[in-house]
Formats: sequence, C-alpha cells, structure tokens
Amino acid sequence: MDAKSIMTTGACLLGMCVPGIGATGADLSAGVKAYEKGDYIAAYRVFKPAAERGQADAQFNLGVLYARGQGVENDPEEAFKWLRLAADQGQAQAQFMVGQMREKGFGVAPNYAEAQRWYQLAAESGNPDAANGLAELYEEGFGVTKDVTRAYQWYKMAADQGLSEAEFRLGVLTELGRGVTKDDAAAAKWYLKAADHGNPLAESRVGFMYLSGKGIAQDNLKAYFWLTLATKQNRREAERARAELISKLSADAVTKAEVDAAQFRARVAPAHNPNTIH
Repeated sequence: MDAKSIMTTGACLLGMCVPGIGATGADLSAGVKAYEKGDYIAAYRVFKPAAERGQADAQFNLGVLYARGQGVENDPEEAFKWLRLAADQGQAQAQFMVGQMREKGFGVAPNYAEAQRWYQLAAESGNPDAANGLAELYEEGFGVTKDVTRAYQWYKMAADQGLSEAEFRLGVLTELGRGVTKDDAAAAKWYLKAADHGNPLAESRVGFMYLSGKGIAQDNLKAYFWLTLATKQNRREAERARAELISKLSADAVTKAEVDAAQFRARVAPAHNPNTIH
C-alpha cells in the first residue's frame, strides 16, 4: 500500500497510547484536516463511510478515534474491530496496534501468540515499533520460544530507525552479553544513541558510565550533565548520584553542565513513543 501517513502526538487512554492518523488520497484529506484542527466529529464523519467501504487507512483512522475517544465514545472493542479490518488488508501500523492489543488485552482477550503474529507482519513491513514489540516477546519468551539472539536482531532493526527504546535495550543486552558478545564500549554507544534521543533510562545509564569510566572515558562533568537530564525525568537513582557528584565539581562547572543540559532539553524533547501501551 502506498500510503502517506500524517502522524500527530499520541494520547494515553485506559492505559493505552495510540498513534495519530494517516491518509491515502484526497477522499480522506478533509478528515485529516478536521482532525488536525481538533474537530474530531467532522473527522469521524469522513472516516466512517470510507471505512465502511473497506478503505484500510480509513479503518485505521476510525479505530484510532475509538481508541482515543475522539469524536466518539471511547470503545476499545470497536477500536479493535476497525484496526483488525485494516490490519487484515496489510496496513502495517494497524497490524502493530492489533499486536499490542492482543498482548495487553485492550479491547480483546490477551494472547501472546497472536501478538507475535501481528508484530511479525508489521515488523516485516518495516514498522520499528512492531520490531521492538517482537523483540520484547523473544527476550522474555512470551508467546514464543525465548531467543535473546533473535530479540537482539529485532531490536537492532528498530534501533536502526532511531527508536530509543530499542537503542536502550541493545545497550543492556550488549553490556550483559545476552544475544551478543559482551562489550562495554559498544553498550555505551547504544546508550548514548538512546540518550541523544531523550530516553531517560539511557540518560541515567550514560551518566553512571561516565561516572565509573565503564566502557567510556571517565568524566565527572559529562556524568553530571547526563545525570542532570535523567533527574529532570524523575530518575531517582540519577538524582542521588548527581547530588553526591556536586562536591567533586567546581561551582562554575556545575553551572555550565546545568546550562548545557537545559539547552539540550530545549533541542531534544524527552523520548515519548505515542505508539506504545504502558
């Protein structure tokens, strides 16, 4: 399917975070414009008849509206129905969403094997969120035979597309030597990639690696910088380490690190993936 997606910020409802909407062709453009203006009822009126005619992107969009309760009452079961129809037509984002709903039991009974099947389909279409979800199943052995090597491979696919959660998990697996040769320096590189994308766990881990010199040259100033960023994202372990580190730095160095951290955060928003269920 040659679909042009227009992504908007996700929102969490009933513990589920869902993506924005997509459009194919002019027939859905009015719905997309209405959605972007916050006129969800008008968007629904465009998407519903197109979905009933069998248009996959319209079915996906309608499922999103039901999942988010926009223009209609929040209805997980109705959301699943429309997303499943889109997924059956090969719409990759819908396949990913159906996989999540089967994993988490949102609008449908939980089933790890079904989650794996839908994640696999979406991941093979290049969807990074699905690849990450599939990797998690393989890492934990949920619905599949546990296979950390295969988990690493799927995380790598997602990470190569810049998904910070996958970059962080690659750092963890590489640091522990699970599914790949143990390599602290390589782990630090993955953590840095995820931290550069605003991942709070990675920001904290990079701070500790700079603090200890594990896998990277020891540097208290850089440690303080990353621990400051992680602290601002409510990482308590980073907050404690940062407080202890202040006495080892000059007042000027602390001020510089905090200014640098503020400037970094102004450029790089905290990592938030609107396409995941937490």
